[in-house]
Amino acid sequence: MEAEQRRAAKEQMVALMQADHRWQEAAAQAGIPISRSTAYRLLRQVRSRGKAAFEDGRHGHPAKLRTAERDWLETYCHTSPGTPSRVVQTALQERFGTQISIGYLNQVRARLGLGRRTPVSGGKTGCGFVLIS
Repeated sequence: MEAEQRRAAKEQMVALMQADHRWQEAAAQAGIPISRSTAYRLLRQVRSRGKAAFEDGRHGHPAKLRTAERDWLETYCHTSPGTPSRVVQTALQERFGTQISIGYLNQVRARLGLGRRTPVSGGKTGCGFVLIS
C-alpha cells in the first residue's frame, strides 16, 4: 500500500471510529492491519492535532555505507588485506567524512569476504598446558 493510500485508509478508519464503529470494524472496512492500541492512539492524536496526526514524519534511515564508500572499502581491503579495522576506519573517515564503528566495519568486511587473511602474531596459541608422558 502506497503512503497516500495508507493515509486515506487511516482517515477513513478514524472517521468510522468517530461515527461509533468499533475499531476492528473500522480497520476492516478501511482495509488496514492495525492494532487496537495504535488505532486508539491515532484517534486521540486526531482529536488533539487534527489532520496533522496523519502525517507520518519519518524520512527513513540512511545507509551507513553508500555505494561509493562500499566500492572504495572493497578496493582498499583487496589491495591491503591485512590492514587492521582501526586503520581502515580512519582512512574511511578522512576520505568520505563517514564515521562508522569498528564492529559495523568488521561486519561489512566479513559480508564482502574482506576480513583479515593473515594471522595476528603475539596471540595465544595452543590449549595453555603441556602434557608430559
